[in-house]
Amino acid sequence: MHKVAPTVLGTMLLITSFCQGQSLADAARENRKQKTKDGSSAPKVITTDDFSAPPDVTIHLVPGTTSTGQGTLAAPGRGKHSYLVTNLDATRFLNGGIFHIVITVGTGASEASFDLYPQGVPLPSEGLPHPLAGAHNVASGASAKIDYRFDHGGVFQFAAEGSWNAKAGETNTYNFVVDVGNP
Repeated sequence: MHKVAPTVLGTMLLITSFCQGQSLADAARENRKQKTKDGSSAPKVITTDDFSAPPDVTIHLVPGTTSTGQGTLAAPGRGKHSYLVTNLDATRFLNGGIFHIVITVGTGASEASFDLYPQGVPLPSEGLPHPLAGAHNVASGASAKIDYRFDHGGVFQFAAEGSWNAKAGETNTYNFVVDVGNP
């Protein structure tokens, strides 16, 4: 027992000095780089670096032009929301305008729902939404249109998700074309 204690203590001190100033993520990255004795790769260590939310997408709308976007949505489950958001930057339209958004849903398993919210409004995670405008339960392979008049330029949140009628986790794709007409 007396010989084991110095060995364990020495090993702990060595590990402590090695890890000092190193974050858990840094240690995990270093561990992934090392090889095992038989030459094969070390087992994969999952860190928060491996998870990321979809990046925010912003479309800068320009008078006299149309813009396009696309995405993949998932059904959140009845009564819940899990939006994929595209920011529509209409700040160049100082006197306002009318959004014309034409949406085409892919042929995936989920129906789709789309909502338009003002910038800065927290999006709901459950319950009935209260958007500025929307198109809900758009069938697979179908199209929908959202028209919305706004009084002054700003950034709007175009939010897409699977329908509450779909089974949670079912997915689909969508494409949209947006232009801004005169008020």
